[in-house]
Amino acid sequence: MRLLGFKPRVFAAQYREVRSCNKSMGLIVHAMPSTIVCLLLVQIVIGCGLPQATLLEKPEKLDYVHISDHPNRPPLPDTVIAFGLPVDDTDIIGYVIYYKVYYSASRDPDYREDGKYFDENSYISTNDEMQPGSAIPNQRGFLKVGEYGKSEFAEYYIGHRGNQKAIYIDFDPGGEGGADANDRNQPIIGYDYPVTEKNKVKVLARGFIDPRDETGNKFRSFVADWEYDDRYHDGDLRRGYFLLDNQPGRTEEDIRRCGNPYFKNRSPDGTLRIGFVVHSYGRIQSSFKPVTSKPVYFGDVGYSPIHDSHRL
Repeated sequence: MRLLGFKPRVFAAQYREVRSCNKSMGLIVHAMPSTIVCLLLVQIVIGCGLPQATLLEKPEKLDYVHISDHPNRPPLPDTVIAFGLPVDDTDIIGYVIYYKVYYSASRDPDYREDGKYFDENSYISTNDEMQPGSAIPNQRGFLKVGEYGKSEFAEYYIGHRGNQKAIYIDFDPGGEGGADANDRNQPIIGYDYPVTEKNKVKVLARGFIDPRDETGNKFRSFVADWEYDDRYHDGDLRRGYFLLDNQPGRTEEDIRRCGNPYFKNRSPDGTLRIGFVVHSYGRIQSSFKPVTSKPVYFGDVGYSPIHDSHRL
């Protein structure tokens, strides 16, 4: 872990408190031996509430197969995205993964804009500090990824293994799905490349259930399971922000709060893009308090064509 540097502007009030404390102690400081003075100053700083925070090291976006999985590091196929695991993995127990559906790579403005929110360099010339954890994914309308066959979210999506170097998500396992994404197998996630049915850790699902479905209410599939007719639109086929509290969509009102439907006034005639973000997740050993890294946008995949499943 490393200490997070805070900007004086953000914590001006705390610094004013410290200066006030120092001023009030001025006469005492001049009258005491240096050792006592040092101890007093430490106590003043702690007592006046200077902020301290820790961050986990963040994952790294991969465009190539990690060298631990292939010495030649070939580029990843278009249907595979991946992230490298942190070198300093102190206190990391897993990784939280988010996704967002873009209705077009060329016409959806969020597809062009979201990247800068996850780029630390874009914050250098501003007075803001890039926020860790779920703050930015939530702000930009990202959603937690679900596990296929389940309906509840875990504390984190995939666990950290110290002997592994990367995590891969394959949206066309086996490479036999062809151009139509609806013909592919379910996307899978794992620590080794290529990810196969034998070494996969989980099967991915979208982070919404269908509250009208009384037969199971499981997370909806990424494959041939999209609903966007005039009567009902899936929660992740809507454009909204600060959506995490609406997941997994237990009621139709939860779904409606996710924003305006993509395909109510436009037809799904292009290729959807599904973007993914990840951050490290852990607990401080001394207090067991949750701690995270800053989030990383680690890639997107195309999904075409999209067909209304006419679920009910």
